[in-house]
Amino acid sequence: MMTKQRQRGVSLPLMAFALAVTALVFGAIGAQRVREANELVGKTRGATLEEIARAVELYRQTNVQELTKPLPITVPGVADPYAPTVTELRTGGFITTPMVLNDADYSIFLARSPVGCTAPAPCAIWARTALTEPILDVGGELNADRLNALAGRVTSASVSFSGPPNPAVIVGGQGSWTVANPDPAGRSGIVVMVSGLGGSSEPWLRVGDTRNPGFAGPSVTGTQFDTPIKVVGDACTPQGAFASAANGLVYCNAGFWTIYTGPIETGATACTSEGAMGVTAGGASLICVASLWRDHLTYAFRGVGEYGHGQTVPKPSCGVGLAPFAVVSTQSASVIIGANNAGNNSGSFQSRIDPTTWLVEIVGATNVQAGLNARATVTTSCAPV
Repeated sequence: MMTKQRQRGVSLPLMAFALAVTALVFGAIGAQRVREANELVGKTRGATLEEIARAVELYRQTNVQELTKPLPITVPGVADPYAPTVTELRTGGFITTPMVLNDADYSIFLARSPVGCTAPAPCAIWARTALTEPILDVGGELNADRLNALAGRVTSASVSFSGPPNPAVIVGGQGSWTVANPDPAGRSGIVVMVSGLGGSSEPWLRVGDTRNPGFAGPSVTGTQFDTPIKVVGDACTPQGAFASAANGLVYCNAGFWTIYTGPIETGATACTSEGAMGVTAGGASLICVASLWRDHLTYAFRGVGEYGHGQTVPKPSCGVGLAPFAVVSTQSASVIIGANNAGNNSGSFQSRIDPTTWLVEIVGATNVQAGLNARATVTTSCAPV
């Protein structure tokens, strides 16, 4: 009996210890799975906020001149120019992804810096985008895993969130900016994204800019861009064409209208990057070829046709930095051999084009027309001068 009791007394502690270890192992696994799930949710939410951050930043840059003018101001399609909704951003072409966004989930706000400034005095615009609901765990505390994963996903704006010890104030950018918590209740876990805060006026000029550019040439005006409004993502032709959109300048690339952010260049002036694209102040597309900006729309092939002896090839109309060019690619002739027959009887012929008049000549070795049915295939193009 003593032996059985001793055995029974030893097995119970061992069993309790084994159960405790098992519980710890499963608890650790469960905690890791919860952490991974929270990080996935945070990254997913961050991806959505990244798209909104890009849209708000594009809206800010596009409308910076209008937003710094004396009041009142208007932005087409936006009820409050300083508080656009995600629906208004999508309608204006600033958001092009198919993701579903609810206006009530986001608070967007833009403001002048310094407060009350008006162009042409130094005046910048900064933007703040916030979630209207906090990111907390089931216990009502900050969900650090979700928040950190979310912040790591956003690259188009500086991200921070409200929390202890003072949730009424949100600090971000390693202390470079501070904003008030936009949540009316001042709750912790409110995520904000900030762009342009504390910056100076944009360093580049835009259409309608009121600042003196200090250029040596004529100023840039907006009248050259008075073209029909295009929608980003719509189909277009021809490749390289430029037009206006509700949110900036667009160009035709791979069959679709795309936002253009390149430089304003002057045709026939020097360039450094072969094949680079540019645009004139008048909206014409340029391409860098042989170290000069040249017209993109008319560059290279313009046409091909067959011409007989004595016919003139029409010269194509070429843009800046280009000149008409013609090449005889193939030819054929009816060679007449025999006594008392008119025409070339030399057994050979050649085709040529007068470099000034573009008159076609197809002659034999004796410089006589090479048969009545002689034809030259001529390819025309616009080539660098």
